[in-house]
Amino acid sequence: MIAVDAVFVVALAVVLCAVVLYSVVVVRAVAQGGSSLGASLVQRRREVDELGRVAFVLHRVSGFAILAFLALHIVDIGLDSGSHRLYDDVQRLYGSAPLRLFECGLLFAILFHTGNGLRLLALDLVPRTARWSRQALVGVIVLCALAGLAGSLLILRPLVA
Repeated sequence: MIAVDAVFVVALAVVLCAVVLYSVVVVRAVAQGGSSLGASLVQRRREVDELGRVAFVLHRVSGFAILAFLALHIVDIGLDSGSHRLYDDVQRLYGSAPLRLFECGLLFAILFHTGNGLRLLALDLVPRTARWSRQALVGVIVLCALAGLAGSLLILRPLVA
């Protein structure tokens, strides 16, 4: 492993630790009945079922994970302007099995965050949709699972080919 690979792996580990720590904060806040992280949203939507609470936490965590990866991705793309060799080394690292699995997780996070965000937008804009909130959430989960599995097959294909 060359130095740039090691630095990238350390940066990725920092990003993953930040996501885990943020997840702990959000789960504790929701377990305590809300906090400034989302109490108004919890009160406004009044999702008392467990699936709604899980969706609330997953939406927060997936959004933070996407943001953290985006920051890391901006840095690794920026390497191209400094050194094409460093950029190529990092891109080769992205082709490894662990990072391909990480990209599958990122794909699921993006799909869920987008689908759930659209569901929440519909709830906010169209008052009558609140009746179908749970069914819409189940639909989002099913669609995300199907699309995520299909996308994961494409991401992992080079490893088995």
